[in-house]
Amino acid sequence: MLALLLCLLPGAVLAQASKRGLTPLGNPSALVEAESALAHLARDKGANTALAVMSEDTAEVLAPARTPLRTWLKAHDAAVWFADRRTDRVWAACDGTAGVSTGSWRGGWFATIWKRQKKLDFKWLLIDATPLAVVPPAPDWITGKVADCPARSTQEEGARLASPVLRPLPGPMPPLEAPAGTDSRDGRSDDGSLVWRSTVLPDGSRRLCVWIWQDGALVGVIDRSTPAGS
Repeated sequence: MLALLLCLLPGAVLAQASKRGLTPLGNPSALVEAESALAHLARDKGANTALAVMSEDTAEVLAPARTPLRTWLKAHDAAVWFADRRTDRVWAACDGTAGVSTGSWRGGWFATIWKRQKKLDFKWLLIDATPLAVVPPAPDWITGKVADCPARSTQEEGARLASPVLRPLPGPMPPLEAPAGTDSRDGRSDDGSLVWRSTVLPDGSRRLCVWIWQDGALVGVIDRSTPAGS
């Protein structure tokens, strides 16, 4: 079994967050557990059933085009995504409300975007699964990262814990550079410390980008482009 290496916030950053009354709640282990639960359910009940049970109502699949999950399941079998499936890396928002996991399956690469639910479990809302000619070897560790906590006042932090709401993004997302007719959608954690953009271009190619708040800026951690039809 792969060991889980959690590359959490540096001590200095944790200390600074604590002084502001900000406590990182992101938990990479919870995302690994969600991926594991999805894989076990796929084994026990079937891949399509697993995807449906552990998804939000608005879940979408990018394989190859953006498609609502319920529509995609009518014409596809996701069993191939769970053959030799492994999780390699995870990123969690500071407030724990969203996260991303990536890894590989027998024929390719995947990314899953997760949102935390009221009962503190996770359901996924976006999957990008990309075939690869050569699948990279399994890493020795599953690595995890928690985004830095955006600077908030103690009063704001107390209000967030009492009644979570979307906060302004701590910094600007990179501008979208794409031709007319592009289908691009952005998503985010409640605190804005983890954001993503899924883009389907007019020629059918697509791109998935994820950023986390780190050292005072949104830093890219995923930038995956996929040719049309893949």
